[in-house]
Amino acid sequence: MSNTATQIRGTAGTAVAHSKELLSLAYIEALASATGVNFNEPKIDNDGIDITLRGKGYSGLYSEPKIEAQLKCTSKKGTIDHNTQELIFQLDAKNYNYLVGPSPIPLILVVHHAPANPSDWLDESNDYLSLKYASYWYSLYGEAKIDTGSKVIRIPLTQRLDSTSLIDMMKMASEGKEILNRTKK
Repeated sequence: MSNTATQIRGTAGTAVAHSKELLSLAYIEALASATGVNFNEPKIDNDGIDITLRGKGYSGLYSEPKIEAQLKCTSKKGTIDHNTQELIFQLDAKNYNYLVGPSPIPLILVVHHAPANPSDWLDESNDYLSLKYASYWYSLYGEAKIDTGSKVIRIPLTQRLDSTSLIDMMKMASEGKEILNRTKK
């Protein structure tokens, strides 16, 4: 029988915003662990990078490629547009401008889409722990900077961050290639 986190979440825990940050981090760390990709988190996050993913033993131009990611998490209603098959996320100018580059290391935005109720974020049993729902990645590299405010980012649902997409991005970074967004089909 599966249980949700409802039974274990205390009233004096971390703020929901901080818990969302931890959820998005747990998702990407689980993928990295499953694919053999190393990761580290900066001690101080003053430049918008939440995690650095590091490969080892790749046969491209760089045998130890790196990708840096800014992590976000949203549970807002209307985040997923089923008509256009996109995740819609509002990104502040500071974060947006950092991700457009230039950078010698590929930079990506990762947005985790979570249920609105924190008690629904995971299911657990004696056999598994399941995180809900999923994360999506997007490259803003080369986009024009914005002066103030924020920008709406529309991430195709085909860009779900999973084991295959993580390994594909590491291969591109190993070959010194730009990580390109997929075109909508």
